[in-house]
Amino acid sequence: MIILNKDKPQKNEYIFWDESEKITSINKKKVILTKGLWIQKGQLLKKNKIISGIQLNSDESLDEITDDILYFSLVQFNFLSFKDGRPFSIAKTLRKKFNFKKEIRASGHILPDQYIFLIRCGFDTVEIEDKDFDVWVRFFKMDEGLYYQ
Repeated sequence: MIILNKDKPQKNEYIFWDESEKITSINKKKVILTKGLWIQKGQLLKKNKIISGIQLNSDESLDEITDDILYFSLVQFNFLSFKDGRPFSIAKTLRKKFNFKKEIRASGHILPDQYIFLIRCGFDTVEIEDKDFDVWVRFFKMDEGLYYQ
């Protein structure tokens, strides 16, 4: 997988933490965890000063984690379907209502022609298959910056 930032690949600094790795062994790593795992283990991660990102599925809301939003160094939305537009709205809410300045990433079932709209709604990066890199960059470069609404 590649993390794409505009038209440049970016190193993925995060590991997905699923509790199989002991918390003491992740001290120097950046982790992404699910909303459910954050609710269970968030205080422990905060106490150990673990740099944490959260992954929300496209059918999950910010409810239950709003008090912790500014703690996260990354919010990653896992699109369960390319037809589900809820993360577009939530990303915009993160930027405007919560003044979230850190990375917002898209992953999962998204299409290259959605890329420009992801960026316009506040996403910084997208996780894509290596083989799709050229297609995504081509869609990014096709944007002329025109807004119709």
